[in-house]
Amino acid sequence: MTQPVLVIGAGPTGLSAAYHLGSDALLIEQENRVGGWCRSIVEGGFTFDYAGHIMFSNDPYVHELYELLLGENVHWQDREAWIYSHGVHTRYPFQGSLYGLPADVIQECLVGAIEARFGPLSAKKNGKNGANGNGASHAASRDTDLRPGAMSFRDFIEKVWGAGIAKHFALPYNQKLWTVPLEDIETSWLEGRVPLPDLETVIEGALRPSPKPMGPNARFGYPLRGGFQALMNGFLPHLRGPLRLRTRVVSISPNRRRVRLSNGIELPYERLISTMPLPALVKALGSEAPARIRRHANGLQHVSVRCVNLGVGRERLTEKHWIYYPEDPVFHRIFVQGNASPFCNPPGGFGLTCEISYSPQKPLPCQGDDLIRRCIHDCESVGIMQPGDPVWVANQVDLPTAYVVYDHDRNENVAAIRAWLAQHDILLAGRYSEWEYFNSDHAFLSGKQAAELAAKPNDDEDWDAVGASEAGERPSL
Repeated sequence: MTQPVLVIGAGPTGLSAAYHLGSDALLIEQENRVGGWCRSIVEGGFTFDYAGHIMFSNDPYVHELYELLLGENVHWQDREAWIYSHGVHTRYPFQGSLYGLPADVIQECLVGAIEARFGPLSAKKNGKNGANGNGASHAASRDTDLRPGAMSFRDFIEKVWGAGIAKHFALPYNQKLWTVPLEDIETSWLEGRVPLPDLETVIEGALRPSPKPMGPNARFGYPLRGGFQALMNGFLPHLRGPLRLRTRVVSISPNRRRVRLSNGIELPYERLISTMPLPALVKALGSEAPARIRRHANGLQHVSVRCVNLGVGRERLTEKHWIYYPEDPVFHRIFVQGNASPFCNPPGGFGLTCEISYSPQKPLPCQGDDLIRRCIHDCESVGIMQPGDPVWVANQVDLPTAYVVYDHDRNENVAAIRAWLAQHDILLAGRYSEWEYFNSDHAFLSGKQAAELAAKPNDDEDWDAVGASEAGERPSL
């Protein structure tokens, strides 16, 4: 029978879409369990996630979902996010927590932040009369334009945060994370994610230790038992439509409204919700996608992440939850899995996840056991492990598509693909189909929104408008 709505992918977005559609949804997933990149693995008594995940949201409905999915199986705690540079730990965000860094670094960061706001402190730096020689300042406005194309990410870092903060954290860390030249990235994704500098806060954070942070994830949750997988598994008792695991899509025919699976079976559908990575979805359409749509899909960029998980035979290696590393270590971040929940560790052990971004522009420096040894060495060099600490468990998980890159063509590419797919009753939902920088709470809401749209009649004006929004406009969640 033709399924009213076929949902591809049982990650957080697909699970949410299927849950909100009820019995009208058929959910298919290529892996043997649900969760997508929010899955967890267990080895030697250690629980590790596919990269670090936490629960936080400003949306009351998401908190209702947390309660539904986990009940009392949740552990709430105050965030301890830190940065390791110049041989010391400072609180995140870097620009508001300079205290403890070397004096010359603090001075450089403060001077840069002041000059970014008011122009050069010394006329000798940039001509007799200031920034442009006629007394006008090039200082960044408090209302810096973050619209796509307004400035590159590199320009944003240098003009808004200032030369010192750029040099000592923002440029090296983001280059390490994103792997592509930062001038190739635009800034629409920053809004609401990256704290803009408040000069008073910058100065105060340089004079005394920063207090515990505030903000949307200052207090976060995590499943008490079962890793982040438990949050994903929480949907299973509430799905009223069928779920098919180990079911991989090999092709999609939008003209015939059929999905062909790796076992040769074809599934008919009325409407399709895809959470597949957008380039993979377009590839699956084959020749039914126009050449221009295939070109748009080929223009999308992403960053991959390799996680090296270490189960160390020593308790309480640190009180921190995650640490950013802008300098030498191979990893850009360590998610301290052992502090996500006390039940992530066996007795006497403690888990760490070393996250390493890579791409064609920045390949992994080594593979296999060599990469594990490199991570152990670098963990010792930054002091989170001690030489001689026993490693009880070491494994790797790979996220071939992890972060979407907001290059300057991304908005045009996504808008063109979305508009064409909407004409064929194919909805995009989630981080990788919408090619958006979504957290798991956004994924829940994106799945809910897609379900609501899929349930509307064809002549509904909201459905007709899908894909017609201007490039760069985010879906209303």
